[in-house]
Amino acid sequence: MAMTQTAWVAETVNGRLVLSCNVTHEAADLDNYTLKTPANTIDPNRSWTVFVNVLGVTLDGSAIAVDIWGGYADDFALASDNPPTVTSGGEVVAAAIDDVKSTMISVTVDPNYTGTAVPSTLAGVRGIVNAGVFPYYVINCDGTSTLAETDKVCHYVIVQ
Repeated sequence: MAMTQTAWVAETVNGRLVLSCNVTHEAADLDNYTLKTPANTIDPNRSWTVFVNVLGVTLDGSAIAVDIWGGYADDFALASDNPPTVTSGGEVVAAAIDDVKSTMISVTVDPNYTGTAVPSTLAGVRGIVNAGVFPYYVINCDGTSTLAETDKVCHYVIVQ
């Protein structure tokens, strides 16, 4: 595994929190996941939107589902891949997107949503999920096979 992950960068744009980061993966990787968000930056009382693969690059030819992990320990992080393991204090909290192999797709995360989770799809369904309330989140592109494209940058953005 030779992923290169940048830390989340927080800024305010038109009164909204915008977090962004990049993850570059190698062809031997099966997953592509972010570092954890900065502690308590996402307001637990308001919905937020995750944009995955904002640059629309081809990450792989196979399906790449996107999961959201919630972390409650300060040393929470993901390690390894297929499947990723949590270092401590975290868990998968939402299956957010069904496939993001070559297209930018977003999903709404609403802490007050109580209906059935609806993942976003390549077919144009804009999903909504409840990922719970955590001090940290990690977004994971969960490949079903080795990611075929080398040195591809997956750009992630969270807007609240």
